[in-house]
Amino acid sequence: MQEQDLAVLILAAGKGTRMENSLAKVLIPIAGKPTLEFVLDTAERLNPTRVIVVVGHQADRVQKIFSNRDLEFVLQKEQLGTGHAARQAEHTLTNFEGQILVLCGDMPLIKFETLESLLRRHKEVGAKCSVLTLKGKVNNDFGRIIRDANGSFLRIVEYRDASPQEKNVDEFNSGVYCFDKSLFFKALCSVSDSNIQKEYYLTDALEYSVNIGCPVASLETEDTDEIIGINTLNDLKRVEQLLKNRCLPPK
Repeated sequence: MQEQDLAVLILAAGKGTRMENSLAKVLIPIAGKPTLEFVLDTAERLNPTRVIVVVGHQADRVQKIFSNRDLEFVLQKEQLGTGHAARQAEHTLTNFEGQILVLCGDMPLIKFETLESLLRRHKEVGAKCSVLTLKGKVNNDFGRIIRDANGSFLRIVEYRDASPQEKNVDEFNSGVYCFDKSLFFKALCSVSDSNIQKEYYLTDALEYSVNIGCPVASLETEDTDEIIGINTLNDLKRVEQLLKNRCLPPK
């Protein structure tokens, strides 16, 4: 009998070379807890059928630390990009049918309410692929959301691959997606590494969806903070301060 529900797929294989820390990025502590623990706590509030964590750097250590949780781990042996990382879950999810919510293991501030809203929108509009975006005048290296003249989603261009004009786009990719399983791995198999990084970008799976006639839905968050990925020491300090602010009693 096949499953029918929600699987959460968390990408947590990164090394975090800019963090100046020997720990895997998702194990770096924030307020006394590993970064990944915040993401897991939020994801589990969605009551998913499955939670799959893609591990890579210090995989054994990550699995040991979170061995007390009901998680499934898959290994990305080589760091070949987010699309490659996501594909590692294909065998594990062979008998799963439903929605796959993709999260980043280094985004501890992502909100349950936002994820719930994205899933709700995905279902309400009958989308096979949806993305969480942010719009604003922010200088960052997020991927840009490219739309046509009617405002329909076309593709995501990674910052390093973007033209000067594309870098001026003020709608950003969060790295949070919802896919129907029926589309997800077909799309990932279509992804190539023909880009500056020579990596397999998960973002290219969304362009594949558009190209086969499946429009991509989107939900816009207004909270810049919740999609911060921890890639530098400055990111870490900022997240720590934001968490402290969340815990402060109202004046």
